[in-house]
Amino acid sequence: RLERTKRRRPAMAANPFALARVAERAERYDDMAEFMKARVETGGPLSSEERDMFSAAFKNSLTERRQAVRMAHFAAETESQDGRPHNAELALGYKSKVVAELQQICNKVLALLQDRLVPSASDAETQCFFLKMQGDYYRYLAEFSEGEARGTVAQGANAAYSAGVQAAQHLSAVHPVRLGLCLNFSVFQHEVMRDTAAAVSTARTAFDQAAEELDSTDPQYRNDAMMTMQLLQDNLSLWEQ
Repeated sequence: RLERTKRRRPAMAANPFALARVAERAERYDDMAEFMKARVETGGPLSSEERDMFSAAFKNSLTERRQAVRMAHFAAETESQDGRPHNAELALGYKSKVVAELQQICNKVLALLQDRLVPSASDAETQCFFLKMQGDYYRYLAEFSEGEARGTVAQGANAAYSAGVQAAQHLSAVHPVRLGLCLNFSVFQHEVMRDTAAAVSTARTAFDQAAEELDSTDPQYRNDAMMTMQLLQDNLSLWEQ
């Protein structure tokens, strides 16, 4: 029985995408991310399904950690205000531990994007997708970085998003990847760069261009486009006050 198990391992290792799907069902997102990393490292272009799985794996791996950092920060502030400095220090120590995990995940994704996925992207949609993802992970790093380090990752995010916007000019204004890129870029400009005017410009341009094409767009894009346009409109309502 042991020998049979050993013989099966190479076959399983040769199909990391299938393993990633199993890990997703099991909600083992760190494992899912590792399997998709292995898939990228095997070489060859990702299918649209593999591309979405790659994105979802690392995003899910980050989600709980990002929330944990926010809660630890809040706990530290509360303990400090309530006169319990020792507990506040413990909360900050825990926050530092989770931030280190976040940074490790983000750096892993960025290395895959910079070294493999962005350079090998062969069409506008794929370029836009991976440049958006690159901008997103620099933005996540910026959320928890300070000083010079924050400035460096913010520059990386701005460069990736800007390159994505250029690539997106070859896509329809209602294409979900293009709209999603513009939404995230505008959020980055508002929250990280503190440049509300630029955020409004990015969001307004994306919304207006999409509105012009919405009635004539392919039905498969229309619902997704309308949902993202609503998010853009919600943000504009807040930022233009």
